[in-house]
Amino acid sequence: MSKKEIIFLVEDNVGFALSTKKGLEKELDFEVIHFETGEKMLEFVEQKPDVIPAIIVLDYYLNSMEGAALNGGEIMFKLKNPEKRVNPFRKVPVIMLTAANELTTAITLLKKGAMDYILKDEAFFENLLKTINNIINIRNYQTEIVMHKAKADVYRKRLIGMSVAFGVIITALVILFLAK
Repeated sequence: MSKKEIIFLVEDNVGFALSTKKGLEKELDFEVIHFETGEKMLEFVEQKPDVIPAIIVLDYYLNSMEGAALNGGEIMFKLKNPEKRVNPFRKVPVIMLTAANELTTAITLLKKGAMDYILKDEAFFENLLKTINNIINIRNYQTEIVMHKAKADVYRKRLIGMSVAFGVIITALVILFLAK
């Protein structure tokens, strides 16, 4: 039995989080771990550094449970910290969620590394599934490209070996011909 991949869901609206978690687990073959604040997710990551999610779904406004909570952009920056030498979270795709349709915030978050910025509207869940499926497809294509590059490298090495062998044979034949 293979271990399921993980999605971290950081959402302070518990009802919304539970329905999203259930929907994702029903539609996808992922385990969804819910955190009510970004700080709780960061604490979890500190305690269990070997648990790396395939995707992080992160609400932008995370202050309904704790007024002083960091927003999703701040959490994403802390998690993806570019100054950290070895950081397995740097390449984990982050999907930002928000109830506010703020273009400048969306652009800023996308520039800082978010894969998508999804509004919590009537099309929210469909849009979230599309984005997650796109991320999965891209990852699968990248894996396929790596596999094909490895195969091409093997063929290139074989061709070089055959060229060297052919060169040796031609050289030997020329020497034999000239020796006659």
